[in-house]
Amino acid sequence: MKWIVNAKEMKNCDANTIEYYGIPSLVLMERAALKTVEFLEERRCNLKKVLVVCGTGNNGGDGLAAARMLYLKGICVEALILGDKKKFTKETQSQYHTCLQYHVPIIERLEREDYTVVLDALFGIGLTRNLEGEYAGLIEQLNRLSCEKIAIDIPSGISADNGSVMGIAFRADATVTFAYRKLGHVFYPGNSYTGELTVADIGIDRHSWLEKKPGICALEKEDLSRLLIRKPDGNKGTFGKVLIVAGSAGMAGAAYFSAKAAYKSGCGLVRIYTAEENCIILQTKLPEAIITAYSGKRLDISRLIEALAWADVIVAGPGLGSDDTAEVILKNILKNAAVPVVLDADALNLIARDTTVLLKPHTDMVVTPHPGEMSRLSNVSISYLKENLITAAQEFAREYNVICVLKDAKTVTAVPYGKTYLNLSGNDGMATGGSGDVLSGVIGGLIAQGLRAEEAAPAGAYWHGLAGEAASEVCGCHGTLASDIIGGLDEALTMKSVVNHTGWRQK
Repeated sequence: MKWIVNAKEMKNCDANTIEYYGIPSLVLMERAALKTVEFLEERRCNLKKVLVVCGTGNNGGDGLAAARMLYLKGICVEALILGDKKKFTKETQSQYHTCLQYHVPIIERLEREDYTVVLDALFGIGLTRNLEGEYAGLIEQLNRLSCEKIAIDIPSGISADNGSVMGIAFRADATVTFAYRKLGHVFYPGNSYTGELTVADIGIDRHSWLEKKPGICALEKEDLSRLLIRKPDGNKGTFGKVLIVAGSAGMAGAAYFSAKAAYKSGCGLVRIYTAEENCIILQTKLPEAIITAYSGKRLDISRLIEALAWADVIVAGPGLGSDDTAEVILKNILKNAAVPVVLDADALNLIARDTTVLLKPHTDMVVTPHPGEMSRLSNVSISYLKENLITAAQEFAREYNVICVLKDAKTVTAVPYGKTYLNLSGNDGMATGGSGDVLSGVIGGLIAQGLRAEEAAPAGAYWHGLAGEAASEVCGCHGTLASDIIGGLDEALTMKSVVNHTGWRQK
């Protein structure tokens, strides 16, 4: 498991390392600069002529130290300082003085364009306002240069907390950050500006949390391996029974994707409660599934009640529809379910009409909205959700006592008064019809096998993303289908390319 921090958490780690453990700030700065130079060398950057752009804060100090190290290696380097030198931090003032003593070339404006590498050390994670004036002008100039661009810690202009662009931002080909990945590296558009990310060790680790852990974590392959344990003497009952309530007339595909994904996740039995029009298709496509059909004209609710009593977990919503029949089915699920419930797609759209149904006592419940569904559930704009995914998921989880899997390019799983997970697996090839149905089936299948809902939800999101990566290796991101993602579930557990998947390189 890896931790991902916001600006405040990283600053606390820095302060605790310096004040509690007694490691001087200048020592950390020297280590950061050394790791930056090592990164440039390992990346085999063309260091024929290097420009290091420095601000007056400690990020600028990192840059000045890196410029001095490059200079002492005989590399042609210039340090451009923007800002009032009277506002240097104590550490940056010290690095500036050292550069002067070594006669490192220092300039105050960009007057040439023949650099082979630009190092961005203008602003670090502490930026709290939009970049304007000469700062914005300089970044615009830097972005136009045709050389390789490397950011130190985080691209200047990117919010470390949510990845938003604060007016304008440095567009890096790669970024070297320290101790932990920042949220701004993960969320878009910050992810696009970050480029390839390397996390470097400078002596700040879990000890620097003291008693307060960061709020966000990400699963790794080792976590998935720990959770996906099969009993060699198990049987189909051992691995659990999943009821998939899905597929109105003409929507057999949604039921199929969810049901097959549940099977492929390892559960023992899958039963599909679906419209009678879907029976032949589903029996043909997935003969392993048990089919229980209902008629939209004469709904026999007793068959649903019997199916609910049979199940170890219920997945409801994929392709269910939003008519009166679907509403009656969902109300009976919420009223009678005695096992964990995963609510997806149309189930969420139905609940959005009256979210107070979630305030009533219920079993463990997982909701899996995308931003459009979440907008209807929480009555906030999609644009707000995009900039506040973590907060939105956490608040919804706590208000309704549900596990909220808020799906986006980087999915957030919030456990009420528990951990919050940020998923780093997956790619844009997964933006395809049926992908969400696959996820609901995987989560349901994991719960059926004995995982707690609070484990199954983030693990399902992570495995689903790995499966998407595996599928795209074969199909390409443009051609990946939901059925390919299901096929990737097995492949994801064996592909060497994802064995140590964390979403970043660790140095």
